Amino acid sequence: MHFRLVALSLAAATAALVPAALASCSSSTSPAAAAGDAGPAEAAAQRPAPVPDAGFDPSADPLLGCTKDPGAPAVMVDPNATTDPAGGAAAFTLAKALDGFPAGDGKLTAGIRTEQGGIKCELNDAAAPISVANFIGLARGTRPYKDSSKKWTTGHFFDGLTWHRVIPGFVIQGGDPLGDGTGGPGYDLVVENHVSEPLGALAMAATGPTSPSGSQFYIVVGKGPSSDYNVFGSCITDAAMAIANVPRDGNDAPKTPVHMLKVEIGRCP
Repeated sequence: MHFRLVALSLAAATAALVPAALASCSSSTSPAAAAGDAGPAEAAAQRPAPVPDAGFDPSADPLLGCTKDPGAPAVMVDPNATTDPAGGAAAFTLAKALDGFPAGDGKLTAGIRTEQGGIKCELNDAAAPISVANFIGLARGTRPYKDSSKKWTTGHFFDGLTWHRVIPGFVIQGGDPLGDGTGGPGYDLVVENHVSEPLGALAMAATGPTSPSGSQFYIVVGKGPSSDYNVFGSCITDAAMAIANVPRDGNDAPKTPVHMLKVEIGRCP
C-alpha cells in the first residue's frame, strides 16, 4: 500500500469515493502531482510566508523537561549545485543531522507546535535511521533542500508549513512547502521499512510506488495504513486528533489553515 492522496474533482464523487481515498494514500494523484512525480527537483519548495508562534502557551511546549537544540552551525551549500549537496538521502547521516547538538542519553524527540497545541514525537533511529536523520536535518537546518527558485539552501524547513490533509480516524499529513500534496525538498528518500502503523505512528508519505517523500509525513490518529513506509517514530496524539477534527474541505484540507508553527528537536528523559 502506498500513502496516496486522492484528489477528487467532483463534489458528488467525493462522498462516493471517501473509502477509496482512505484505502490508498500518498502525496497526490492529481495532474499537478504527475509533473512532480517526474522528478523530485520538479517539486521544489515553494515556501509560504513564515507564521510566528507568538502567543503559543509555554505550558503546552511538547519539549518541556527536555534538552533542547542550542542551534545548528551554519551549513554552506552551492545554491547552483546540479546534484544533491548532501550526496543523496542515504549519505546524510544522523551525525550530520545532529551537528552542534550536545551528546546525551535522552531519547531523540521532535516537538511540533501548532495552533491546536503541541505534538511530541519520539524518533526511532534504529528502525529508520535515514528518515530520522533527514527529519532532524530539515528541522534544524543541517540538511540542504531546494527553495522556491530551485536553488539549494538550508533553514528550518518545516516552520510555517501547514497540515494540508486531515482525516478523522485516519491521519494528519504535512511537510509540503506547496501545501497541496505535490511539493517536497527537491529529493526523495529510500525505503527503510514496511511495518504496522498503530495509533500515533509517525511515517513518511510517498511520491510514488517506491519513493518515500523527502519531507511529507503523517501521524496516524486512528486506524492507519496496514503497512506502509517509512515509520520513523511515534507521537502523543491529543493535539493531532484535535487537528484531524477541524472543519475541512472536499480535499480534506482544513478550511482554516493549521500550521507547524515551529518544529524543534530535543533529547527527552
